[in-house]
Amino acid sequence: MKKMNSQERIIAEMFALCENHIAGVANKELAEKVGTTATNVCRDLAIFEKFGLVDRDTKGRWRLSPKFGGLAGQIAKSYQKAKLLLSEEEARYASAMQ
Repeated sequence: MKKMNSQERIIAEMFALCENHIAGVANKELAEKVGTTATNVCRDLAIFEKFGLVDRDTKGRWRLSPKFGGLAGQIAKSYQKAKLLLSEEEARYASAMQ
């Protein structure tokens, strides 16, 4: 496996957390899945935690937080807002053409 830089590692950890959301993962497991050290994972998870993107389940295993999941909802709302604005602009334009 090619050595990853820290940014690549964090993205790989995010995908591993997504794939193991229900069961959660321990630091050592995540390190094995990503091919890094538990020390790196600990440091990276502290960054995720600082931004509220991970939390621990009832067994103390890491999983992505509801805040992380909410990012998809924010993106969907942005598209809805853009469509609404475009529809309003289209209506104003059509009205002005008459």
